[in-house]
Amino acid sequence: MAFDPTVRAAMIGCGAAGRSRIRTILADFRNTGIDVVCEPSPEAYAEAAAIFEEAGRSVPPNVPDLDRLLEEHAHRLDAAFVVTPHALHFSQAKVCLEAGLDVLLEKPMVMNVQEARELIETRDCTGRTLVVAFQGSLSPHIRTAVKMLRSGELGSV
Repeated sequence: MAFDPTVRAAMIGCGAAGRSRIRTILADFRNTGIDVVCEPSPEAYAEAAAIFEEAGRSVPPNVPDLDRLLEEHAHRLDAAFVVTPHALHFSQAKVCLEAGLDVLLEKPMVMNVQEARELIETRDCTGRTLVVAFQGSLSPHIRTAVKMLRSGELGSV
């Protein structure tokens, strides 16, 4: 029997990048549900809602205040996907980890080394999973560069 769990997620941010991720999740990840979103812009939420409707899915509620979302919903969620302006990544990922959620965090992880260290410490203390989404690492150009570096073709790096 295959291990294929259902993941109940919160989408933090429904701007253009967030909506792109929603489309992918709805199309390609049958066991991932977006149960609630956190989007302060009514316009961005309306555009996200239209994506759910087009996919024949129920539109999740919007709780624009992240602290309230976590208070009301974290106990029935598994993960949060943070796709917001870069300067918000640290604080939003931190409170999601502290609320007991695993976090998929859009790049960049944080804005400085101090935030990186504190977020890693929070991950370690909570025992939750923190993943930084960096799709570029799968690019054929990056894969070619990795092969070149590992081959020694470029000399000592």
